[in-house]
Amino acid sequence: MRFLIRILLLLMLGLAYFPASGFSAEFLRPALRIGFTDTEGCIWQDKRLLYQGTAYEFIEALSTYLNRRTAYTSGTMEENLLRLKSGSIDMIILPDGPMTNRSTDPIPVNLPAGTISVPLEESLGWLLLDENRAEMAPQISAAVKTIVEVNPFFRHDLLEKYHSTGLKLNLTPEEQAYLTTHPVIRTMISPRQAPYAYLENGEPRGVIADVIKRVESDLNIKLEVIPEESQQTMMEHLTNGDIDMVMDFYTDYNWAKAHNADLTFPYLTLNYVSVMRKDRPLPAAPVVACARTHFYTHQFIERMFPTEQLRYYVDVADCMAAVNRGEADITFVKSITAQSDIFQGNYYNLYTNGNVMFSHQVSMAIRDTADPILIRILNKEVTHINPQDITSIINREVYQVQAQDTLQSFIYRNPFLTLGFAVGILLLIIIGLLIFLRLRHNYTQELWQQANLVNSVGMYNIHWFTNELPHAIAHYDEARKKGELFVLIISAQRMAFLKEVYGSKLFAESIKASMQTVTRKLPWILRYGLSAEITHVYMLCRKPTGLTLRQAAEQVEKNARTVVINGIPTSFTYYIGLCPVPRQEDIDASLLMDNAMMARNEIMGTNQTIGIFNSVMHDELLHHQQIELYMEKGLAEGEFQIHLQAKYDLATREICGTEALIRWQSPELGFLMPNHFINLFERNGFVLKLDYFVLEEVCKVLSERLKNKLPVVPISVNQSGLHISERGYLSSMQTIADRYKLPRKLVELELTETSFIDFTTKNENENALQITRRLKSMGFSLSMDDFCTGYSSIAMLRNLPMDIMKIDRSMLLSAENSERSLTILKQVIQMGRSLNMRVLVEGIETDAQERLLKATGCHVGQGYLFAHPVPMEQFFAQLDKNAKK
Repeated sequence: MRFLIRILLLLMLGLAYFPASGFSAEFLRPALRIGFTDTEGCIWQDKRLLYQGTAYEFIEALSTYLNRRTAYTSGTMEENLLRLKSGSIDMIILPDGPMTNRSTDPIPVNLPAGTISVPLEESLGWLLLDENRAEMAPQISAAVKTIVEVNPFFRHDLLEKYHSTGLKLNLTPEEQAYLTTHPVIRTMISPRQAPYAYLENGEPRGVIADVIKRVESDLNIKLEVIPEESQQTMMEHLTNGDIDMVMDFYTDYNWAKAHNADLTFPYLTLNYVSVMRKDRPLPAAPVVACARTHFYTHQFIERMFPTEQLRYYVDVADCMAAVNRGEADITFVKSITAQSDIFQGNYYNLYTNGNVMFSHQVSMAIRDTADPILIRILNKEVTHINPQDITSIINREVYQVQAQDTLQSFIYRNPFLTLGFAVGILLLIIIGLLIFLRLRHNYTQELWQQANLVNSVGMYNIHWFTNELPHAIAHYDEARKKGELFVLIISAQRMAFLKEVYGSKLFAESIKASMQTVTRKLPWILRYGLSAEITHVYMLCRKPTGLTLRQAAEQVEKNARTVVINGIPTSFTYYIGLCPVPRQEDIDASLLMDNAMMARNEIMGTNQTIGIFNSVMHDELLHHQQIELYMEKGLAEGEFQIHLQAKYDLATREICGTEALIRWQSPELGFLMPNHFINLFERNGFVLKLDYFVLEEVCKVLSERLKNKLPVVPISVNQSGLHISERGYLSSMQTIADRYKLPRKLVELELTETSFIDFTTKNENENALQITRRLKSMGFSLSMDDFCTGYSSIAMLRNLPMDIMKIDRSMLLSAENSERSLTILKQVIQMGRSLNMRVLVEGIETDAQERLLKATGCHVGQGYLFAHPVPMEQFFAQLDKNAKK
């Protein structure tokens, strides 16, 4: 009651302080008037006069980013165009149906005169605006881009909600005739996996059985389910052609080929969870029970655990029994069957935490000797089924299993709850409610702390600072209007070294104490947030009277200079970046922080310690944004060009290889060398697509020349370090190797040692050896690029099977002027020769450098002395000319 009285008093005071008219006017948003024509799937009004459709929901989300409220007007296209010209509406929704291909035609066909178009997401439609009132077009485009960046799956969710991704089940006469002549299809399903798939009195039951009924109903055929008691024998029947299809087959084409089968599109995704014992904790190296013949055993479990920890059994039931007996510590089962496996097996000592460990999709598998028309029919059926129907089937079957829980298992798993029933239902409800409220409070508090605090020091993190920054700036609006607010980032120099020397925990505690001291001495630091890695701090500051921004930053640096670590005062040096808060523009917290970070980055590596964001940095940021705007289009339209720089045998001066280098001839940006865009592509991840493009082009031209019996030389292709942590990297490389089947070592992959280094530990990535071995097994040769520029080159040579050592030009320049460096260069080259590696030195520009390298025993040279990078056609023309000589 006291709490409610306080709330009531606060509301009364608020109403007294804010006049009703002024309050509503302050928060009233301008209207966004939209005309539309009822179009199923895009936008329409239902019987309750409520709006529906993909475009409608997307525009509602869009309006929040435009700070507008929406108002809709229905009418024909002609009526809406008249309204648009008269100014009674702001725009018209145009469905995506009458559009041409967006990749080739960026505007709608038959665009009405006097209008311009703004695209929404693909399949969602377009917006038509009057060309005389086109000022909103860039705002709408920016808002669409923001929505896509915040939630890349929003479009997919809308299309799935309205089932726009599905297709109507339209069968051709040929397909209908096939079903008429084949009314019965012999089928098998996975046995003993309730409620997913199982047999009861010889009849199929479970999720897959419900899907079978749906397929039979839609196609008017009979799927005759032939009983089978094990997964292994079912797969043997499919391989031998004894049956027509398996209803639930793992969506993996390699697995399908191994069993002489073809696959339909996937129609179901299965998640797998772990099942463990309650009576003992999971050991550090658990024994894993796995079903020998199941696909997920080979695809996931054998990759997650070493061989010595695996124990193989016939099926999932045997695996569960093994864990229950103590022969194994853990097994993995489908999430929708886990509870059933535990309950029906009376394994009361087992449990699952529900965490999904891995997933795979499920398709129908057809024997490869069947008529291909059957695959086409089933693919249409799979596409026709609404994903929500599959979800409903799963939920229904799982609920039925839970409803079959026995009293015995209930009492065994819930002894305190049973005792509570004996004491009294009322007391149990009260206790349960209190526990629920307490857990909910703790859980909410824990989530908030995880999202907003650096747990190791209990300080606000960057996520909290980003969310708090707009509110704080609004709170200090008077200071903002005077131009006194600025965002500051401060980071210690040699941070990785400091953390390694003092230890992460001690270093974190010292930083916390230092920040508390600095903010106490400088009360004009209004808010601050620490990065999760404890490497830098963002601050919102109010410029003290009489000081400039630089002087204020010097005050921060001065007070943070001395940090007490383990009782010993230690002097730190910092890099500081500043960005003034605009006096009137809209606040973008992330942009302010990025600008401050850019100012800091500009001074790193110089003798300066304080950088202030300015127009030059702003122009650079805009240039980077332009590059990112056109990079996808540039790759799609062939604007990236491959140049080749020859490698020469130093003994014979003959071409013995070449390196593929990328250039960008952009109509919008002009001719760009790699130094203008590669670093940016490394940061935004686009370099992965670019690397695959270069590799594909190189493999394609080599394959064509070999086919035409023209001379070839090995071509080296750079691989970004981002590939090492890329999911599916080895699979993608295997696909390329299988597609072209080039002779071994005709394509070289240049990898830098930093690709395999985890800089938080300064150790090699655990999967480095596996990755390099797999790449070599595909036929690629491996070159260590920029050798001698890092601190772990020797360790990498010791552990990784590299073929080529590419010594950086800096080593050559140093050897020209220093006997000590020359001795090191000689020893490095000799070491490479001793390891049976080809040694290459890049950056050779003078005859003196060539003579020096010949004297050291170097194999191969590359540089402007021999050849400049030239277009691919020009290089091969020279190669053909040399071959004729």
